[in-house]
Amino acid sequence: MLGRLEREGPATTADLARAERMRPQSMGTTIAALEEMGLVGRKPHPTDGRQVYIELTAKGTAVRHRVGEAKRTWLAQAIATLDDAERDTLFAAGRIIRRLVDGDRS
Repeated sequence: MLGRLEREGPATTADLARAERMRPQSMGTTIAALEEMGLVGRKPHPTDGRQVYIELTAKGTAVRHRVGEAKRTWLAQAIATLDDAERDTLFAAGRIIRRLVDGDRS
């Protein structure tokens, strides 16, 4: 959810629940916990006074970046332990996966 907020910007609780395939009540609980940790905040909806937007705070953005960097570091270290043939296989599989994601099945 933090990644979605970073990529797509502020969203309502209902929008986030739909996107994450959760019940709005469950998303509300998640948001409350993240808000308590200072990772997200609430701001008024620009056109509908009955709704609020959930947005990443500066702390939330910093945490997202640190986690992303830690994942990239771990992956680079794990790849470094592979031999040349294993790395070639891994990178070939990555190219195939990218093709599938992009919709090119040829």
